[in-house]
Formats: sequence, structure tokens, C-alpha cells
Amino acid sequence: MQDIFEQVDEQLEAERVQKFWEANRPRLIGGLVLFFVLLFAYVGWREYQLRQSRIASEQFMTVQELFIKQDNDGGQKALQQLLSEHSGQGYALFGRFLQAKRLADAGNREAALEQLALLVKESRSPLLADLALLNAAYLTVDNGGQAEPLLARMDVHSPYRAHALELQGLLAAQRGDQAAAQARYREARALASEGSLRSRLESRLERMGSEEKK
Repeated sequence: MQDIFEQVDEQLEAERVQKFWEANRPRLIGGLVLFFVLLFAYVGWREYQLRQSRIASEQFMTVQELFIKQDNDGGQKALQQLLSEHSGQGYALFGRFLQAKRLADAGNREAALEQLALLVKESRSPLLADLALLNAAYLTVDNGGQAEPLLARMDVHSPYRAHALELQGLLAAQRGDQAAAQARYREARALASEGSLRSRLESRLERMGSEEKK
């Protein structure tokens, strides 16, 4: 008797499934097709992104090698190709750093600052933006009025914070504000790990007659 009830239940369940399928078949099939379309589109997009990233990486390495070989014309041409073809890639942002350095080395400070400003604008990485701001401040260290606003834009939690504080100390010393300079150096020393930066800060404080050492 129990087997009969089980068979009836199975038959009713099968009928419910059949009715559900018949009532919702177009939507179910459409949803399944849409899922696979989106899946294939995502996989294709990821493969395209990876391929573009590999190409950008190869172009960036070419730019570096040409500059190392002192082939400035070839390096500049390859760099312009990288910037024009892969502006959205991270390697293009590194390319802007290279371009800014080349311009600064050539004495074209304003053009170098323009490249760093573009890098800050285009970068989605706060880390790269802070590095660009710091480099721009170094280029304008002889003009404290221009360097200070750049340093002020950096994140207070930036890994380059200690370097920014050191530069702010130098600017304060240029203004003749020795107390502010010492304060910035001490802040920087508190953030700096053991290494050349910390040693340099210790030397600056020692020369200024600071008695507070850590």
C-alpha cells in the first residue's frame, strides 16, 4: 500500500514539474542563453585585457632598454607609441614617469611637471598619484610656494609620507623656520624605517643641534 502512495506522489510531482516547465520554458531557456552569452563575453574580455597588458609590458620594457642604450630618439618614439596605444594600462602610467624623468634630465622642468600632473589625473592608484606628487615637489623644491601645495595633496597615510615630511622640513629651513624644520624631520624619522632616509634625518637633526634622538 505504501508503494502505491509513493507512486502517486511521484506522478503528481512529475506533473507539477511538467506544468512549471511548460509555463516558464521561454524564460528558462532565455535565462540560460543569456548566462552563457555573458560568460563567453566575460572570458573574451578577460583574455583581451590580459593580451593588451602583455603587449603594454613588452613595449614598456622596450622603452627602458632603448633609454639604457642611450637611444633617446628610439626610446621617445617607443614611449609615445606606448602612451597612445595603451593609455589605460598601468604600464602607460609608468611610461609617464619615464617621460617625466627624461624631460627633467634634459632641463625641461615645466614639461616634466605636465607629465606628472597627467599621471596624477589618470592614475587610479593613490600610490602612483602620491609618487607623482612627490616627484613634482622635488622638481619645484627651489620654489616652496609651488612645492607645498603638491605635498599637501598627498595622503597622510601614504608610504611616501616620510619623504614628504623631509621635503617639508627642507622647505621650512629655506624659509628660516628652524623649529618647523626640526618638527618635520622628527615626524619623518618616526615614520622612517632603518635605512638611508632615517640616517639622513638623524644627520639633519644632529647638524641642527636637536637634542631629541630616537
